Amino acid sequence: MVDETFNRRFGSKIIRKRTPLSQEVRKTIVALLFGLILITVVLSIVFLLNTSNSAQKGYVHSQLILQNEELENINKELRMKVLKAKSMFRLEESDKIYNMEKPEDPAYIAP
Repeated sequence: MVDETFNRRFGSKIIRKRTPLSQEVRKTIVALLFGLILITVVLSIVFLLNTSNSAQKGYVHSQLILQNEELENINKELRMKVLKAKSMFRLEESDKIYNMEKPEDPAYIAP
């Protein structure tokens, strides 16, 4: 296999095999097109991955907001149940109020 750059040697000079300019231009155009296509493909893949990640994060965020609202509603319902259980009206209805000891005569301290 003969290298293109080393064809003949005359003394100390190396004579390179000359290629037509049109062939060099054709090689350069092919290399530039290949590079441009490669860059376009890589940037498209990066863009699509970035877009899908942001869409996925948005979906997860909206799901967490809905879950938070649902938990707040449950919390309100449980607080209402606790308040109803503690209410005086509810205590008066139960038999527990009758089992309580009645206070003795209150003693007031004068200043």
